[in-house]
Amino acid sequence: MKETGIMQPETRNREVVTRFLDGTHGGDLDVIDATVAEGIVTHGFPGGRNPDSREAYKQFFREFGAAFSDMDYRTLAMLAEGDFVAARFVVSVRHTGAYAGYPPSGRRVTFTGMVLYRLEAGHIVETWLHLDERALLEQIGHTAQPARCA
Repeated sequence: MKETGIMQPETRNREVVTRFLDGTHGGDLDVIDATVAEGIVTHGFPGGRNPDSREAYKQFFREFGAAFSDMDYRTLAMLAEGDFVAARFVVSVRHTGAYAGYPPSGRRVTFTGMVLYRLEAGHIVETWLHLDERALLEQIGHTAQPARCA
């Protein structure tokens, strides 16, 4: 929404996040340079490997792309308030490379997740990511063992 010709922060932030998501999930990792702050702080990334720079963020997407191909990414809901933008999403990919120690299964896998971004001056400065990694791992062949009591 524009008011008196000035773009509201929520609108600008939503546009930045949309550009980031469309680019990174469409294979355009250069969009990270335009939408992410160099000193990005991240939380909750798979394997505890939280990117801490633009290059590390690109590497996360490269590694994911090496393990999974034929991506279909959809944002199911997006909310913006002040400096924050939250998105709920669903991803469908084919497991064509090693991931988390599991060899390629060739299976089509679908998982959901949520992400919260904090923005400053039109750049993402902090990210909290929550993937349904358990669903992803189960679909590529990981079978969880029940807990044992001593």
